[in-house]
Amino acid sequence: MTRVWERLFVAGIDDAEKLATANPFTVTTVLSVCRNVVWKRVSDINYVQIPISDSRPIPVGKFDSIMDALAENIRWGTVLLHCFAGLSRAPILTAAWMHITGYKSIEAAMLEIAELRRTMDPSPVLLNSVKELL
Repeated sequence: MTRVWERLFVAGIDDAEKLATANPFTVTTVLSVCRNVVWKRVSDINYVQIPISDSRPIPVGKFDSIMDALAENIRWGTVLLHCFAGLSRAPILTAAWMHITGYKSIEAAMLEIAELRRTMDPSPVLLNSVKELL
């Protein structure tokens, strides 16, 4: 699990599952963008699932839903945004969030996340479709 901002983390599904036994960063919302379900859950964490494909452009409605879920949940707590491995979808959408909030351009945000995570493999198809929506 990688802290990107004070209340925003990026990870894979394994890290989301581990929150059921230990939540050292007091994550209050798990936002999943993969089809896999987080089975190990705790009642004091809000779970939101908006699955997207890594190999196809993101539909505008799903992109808006993910950005809305981030905006709504980061206001009152700490969000873990995860995809299956934490290598492509979650970093791309986190960078898009950073762009939308005016923190950095998506390109600069991707570079910052890459420095923090060291393991990224963003899908060019997904990244390009997200850039078109910004």
